[in-house]
Amino acid sequence: MKTTRILKHAVAASAMAGALVMALPGAAQADTLSGWIGTTFPPVNGVTYLHQSTIINAPSLIAQSKIYTVAGQDVAPGDIGVRARLFKSGALCEAVDYRYNIDPAPELTYGTTAQCGTGWYNSHGYVAAWDGVSTYKQFVTFPTDPLNYTAPTEHSARAAAPEAIEVESGTNEKGQTFGSGEGVEIESDLPELVAAIGTNGEIGYVARADLGAVAADPTAAVQEVVTPRTVPLYDKDGSTVVGEFTFS
Repeated sequence: MKTTRILKHAVAASAMAGALVMALPGAAQADTLSGWIGTTFPPVNGVTYLHQSTIINAPSLIAQSKIYTVAGQDVAPGDIGVRARLFKSGALCEAVDYRYNIDPAPELTYGTTAQCGTGWYNSHGYVAAWDGVSTYKQFVTFPTDPLNYTAPTEHSARAAAPEAIEVESGTNEKGQTFGSGEGVEIESDLPELVAAIGTNGEIGYVARADLGAVAADPTAAVQEVVTPRTVPLYDKDGSTVVGEFTFS
């Protein structure tokens, strides 16, 4: 998979001027931050797409990723997909399995719904476009700048995660790499164990093999019924289970 870092300069400049404003710690106002706009150039199956991630901190915390056609034309059902991801201080808070357009559409946006307590967050997801032959081309959206979020008094178990998180990285005794998945532009470059926050606020690592994959083709994508799935959350040794992580 190859990520092309070609930007539409005028659009990107507008997005940065209007959106990349960092919230001050403890800020109560609603803020929205958008990352740079990326492109799928060269065209995929004759279509050039743009993609972008956005994070919003009010009234709830949402990390969105979006893919859309440059010319605004519809593409066939199942041709585009989005996998949104929310990071807190470099650890994966929530990841959404790929969703696809079920009807002809010029764009697709999907977002997260969970949060992991008060702290600094950013949005950094994936998009996919069918190549018309045998596979989906995947692209990593540019990450947003960090945005501060203050969790409400009533929150979920996952929100019990500490406000300050330090993500360790390195190689364990089994030879497995571990660390953050934030900022990694090619999925194959992810560490074998990706830092994540478990369903009960535990800090651990999710196996790269458990992160999910694209559908086989548009027919399978449209028919796919996505339900939450839970995978083990490991210590950095890659063996000790310290909790679990749920993909929505």
